[in-house]
Amino acid sequence: MNHSLTAIIKDKKGNVLAIGKNSYTKTHPYQAKCAKEVGLPEKIFLHAEIDAILKCQDLSKAYSIHIFRQGKSGKWLLAKPCPACQTAINRTPIKKVYHT
Repeated sequence: MNHSLTAIIKDKKGNVLAIGKNSYTKTHPYQAKCAKEVGLPEKIFLHAEIDAILKCQDLSKAYSIHIFRQGKSGKWLLAKPCPACQTAINRTPIKKVYHT
């Protein structure tokens, strides 16, 4: 594994609602659906943003998502949501997207 990706969904007050991690082994039908919709059907392994969305017990309170990617050396890397994840985020009430 070359890097670690984490996504944190917060409410308006900054309370953590869900934490998601990327996976190189787990898949999920929602991940596959979003990937297929944007023409990336090979992106079936669970991304941190979609993992956090799936774990959030009350998406109606979701206000922001914070996405962090850290390399093996500990250096912060770019973590902008891919088109599949952006599609999933757009379907939620999340208003702010922050990323490294």
